Amino acid sequence: MSSVNYSTPNTLAIGLGANISSPAGTPTSTLISARPIIEKNINNWINAFLNKKTGESPLKNPKFNFHWSPLYKSKPLGGPKNQPIYINAVLVVKGGAFAQLIPSIDAATNLLQRLCKIEKDFGRNRNSNAVKWGPRSLDLDLLAWGGLQVNNSDIILPHPHLLERNFVLIPLAEAIKTKSDMPIKIPPQEGWKE
Repeated sequence: MSSVNYSTPNTLAIGLGANISSPAGTPTSTLISARPIIEKNINNWINAFLNKKTGESPLKNPKFNFHWSPLYKSKPLGGPKNQPIYINAVLVVKGGAFAQLIPSIDAATNLLQRLCKIEKDFGRNRNSNAVKWGPRSLDLDLLAWGGLQVNNSDIILPHPHLLERNFVLIPLAEAIKTKSDMPIKIPPQEGWKE
């Protein structure tokens, strides 16, 4: 039996976005339709890698938590002018059996491949000569996974633009917050400009 260092969080964050219709409909309908598919794929992914690690049969009812942000709309950043607005969200996965899955390049790359397949099922073709930051029927980005740092031709973690994009940061903050650890804003203080 292996041990897991629970002092090192391995929280997984995935960004979602869409600004053109997919086979599921509007960008909002696309994210709503993609949500259970993403959850199912993550369940299968976790089971596959835990099974690979332990040699045991898949968990029948793995216990971990999906934390979804609300949906947000945002203006396109970069790319062609006059694009439709984006609908964005973030998913955070943590806790329970998921904590046993140690972040690795192999597992992250496998998850990215699964996410790209979901994008394709919703009409996105990453291999086309698409315009950089152009319209997308579904965009699924691995934002971060614990302390894993990767920079190769297949994957970059954490996401290189994570801290530059409010359409990611604000939903991410919503997805990770819990009532028990919410900071409390204090009134303005002399000598501290806001």
